[in-house]
Amino acid sequence: MNKYSAALEIFRWGNANVPGVIFWYANELDLNMEDIGILSAIYYAFQRSKPLNQTGINIGQVLQVCPALTKSKLSRQISRLEKLGIIKVEEKNKNFNDREIFLEPIMEKLCRLVTRDHDQLIEHKPLVKNEKSSELLSSRIEQLELQLEEERRKTMYVDFSHGNNKNYKKVADFIAKKTGNLLSLKMSNELKKWLDEMNYTPEFLLCMLELCFERNIDNPKSITRIATDLREYSINTVEGLNLYFKKYVDTDLSRNNLAQFDPEVMEFGNYTGIDMSAEARRKIYYKWRYDWAFTHALIMKAGEVMCQRTKNGGLEYIDSVLANWKAKNINKVEEAQKEIAEFKNKARKNDFTVPKKQVTPNLSEYEIFISPVAEEIKSK
Repeated sequence: MNKYSAALEIFRWGNANVPGVIFWYANELDLNMEDIGILSAIYYAFQRSKPLNQTGINIGQVLQVCPALTKSKLSRQISRLEKLGIIKVEEKNKNFNDREIFLEPIMEKLCRLVTRDHDQLIEHKPLVKNEKSSELLSSRIEQLELQLEEERRKTMYVDFSHGNNKNYKKVADFIAKKTGNLLSLKMSNELKKWLDEMNYTPEFLLCMLELCFERNIDNPKSITRIATDLREYSINTVEGLNLYFKKYVDTDLSRNNLAQFDPEVMEFGNYTGIDMSAEARRKIYYKWRYDWAFTHALIMKAGEVMCQRTKNGGLEYIDSVLANWKAKNINKVEEAQKEIAEFKNKARKNDFTVPKKQVTPNLSEYEIFISPVAEEIKSK
């Protein structure tokens, strides 16, 4: 990692907090705007550190220079970036604020991408006798990978006279025309998924992609999420497409290229009958999901309890149920089911053990009725 410390120092001395190359390759790195925002905070923390004193930055330093960030949000984003291979976090046994973030992984990825797109940067060195064989082997493997990827790019537009290959070329040409770039490897893989696994027709895909590109949604993963939703809700008409994009993509909840569109929240809202479109309600759900670390299945179970026990329940009731489970360290659906059964048995026993009060009538409230015949006999 030390060989990239000088390059990191160049960014620290620059005026830009985030290198422009990250925006250029954001789609291939599967980065959204929220990821880039977190990277911006990390770069800003690097910029305020001492030059060449360290190659990593503490999470506490990032929180210090960006007080708007919360620990839970930063923890989620750091985990995501680490899974993508963008950053590396070391010393995980330390306190959260003392863990170090390293940017060397994204430097390596960017160097490979730049080298791939600019053949003149590949150095062809003559063999040296005392050069380590491992370095030669890794260099050769990297060149072969670049050649293989170039061959894949060349074969993307090969036209066949039948089957899905013809449909593939039709949609691929449309994407290249709309984006102004050749089809990336990730977009190619997602396109094959739309055609082969989801069985979409090229005409339907062209309509869907047109609506996506109109809204500047060009990330392959984001488009796949839309395609998955359309398949789940059996949307196969142009009218259905327009309605879906207006309701879920054009709303405030779906800004930033569908970053706020969450199928889990939608499923929870549909199941419980609670409108989850408000941001405050979604924050409550995310508190259960991430801050309290409950699974989606367990949250749905709490919603089921609310629906069974109350007629007009809401998030407050579910929050109390989950708070009770959190206090009892219940983190599995089976454990929750057992706790519910125990609660019902206890309530049943209480019904049988509590004696019922016998109600004695108050005779003073009643009038004595005398029939007319008896009254006549009395008068005689």
